Amino acid sequence: MLQPRKVPRFAHRLTVRLRGMLPIYTHDVSEGGFCAEMLQPMKPGTAVQGSIAVGDQELPFQGEIVWTQRTAGDRVRGRCGVRFTNITEDFRMRLQEYRKMQGKRLVRWYT
Repeated sequence: MLQPRKVPRFAHRLTVRLRGMLPIYTHDVSEGGFCAEMLQPMKPGTAVQGSIAVGDQELPFQGEIVWTQRTAGDRVRGRCGVRFTNITEDFRMRLQEYRKMQGKRLVRWYT
């Protein structure tokens, strides 16, 4: 049975910079993590660290890839879900401020 999300997601296209990779872009973002589109999504369980551009600031984070969805084969664009494992309180506050300015809450209430 589907369960309600613990943290609502918002449709924001933000730039994410992961160490050693080209920038990727988010599909949606919450205080728990984000979904991003990228070439060759990484495997679930992979630890990642980088920064996410919220407004005009780069906010650092640490996270883990929790799922991937490939469109076809290993060398094709896909999506991945990243769960934040370490973010600062400043990160949370700035993300909340950004959401209030932008809006666009996603209607998907269930995982």
